[in-house]
Amino acid sequence: MERVAFAMKLLPGAEAEYRRRHAAVWPEMLAALRAAGARNYSIYLHGDDLFGVLDVDDFDRFRTMMDAAPVNTRWQAQMTSLIDPCIDPATGFHGRLDEVFHLD
Repeated sequence: MERVAFAMKLLPGAEAEYRRRHAAVWPEMLAALRAAGARNYSIYLHGDDLFGVLDVDDFDRFRTMMDAAPVNTRWQAQMTSLIDPCIDPATGFHGRLDEVFHLD
């Protein structure tokens, strides 16, 4: 199991809409995340900083499956007016965070 943490930025004035959309994530998006192996997935907000944390068995498989999922393409397009995804050009994924401590 791999724990993946990443950062994004909420755009000014987008908090209410971001919260609204995440209170009602499309069932097909949830199914795609689960099918790709995501579990224990949370997103936290602090000011305009968004932090995501999820567990996956195989991160490369997760990314490949999500990149190929049409529902993910639609979801990400919906998010562009709300967030800066902070994509790392070296990986094509959000900027990952280094874990410096974990208590199991």
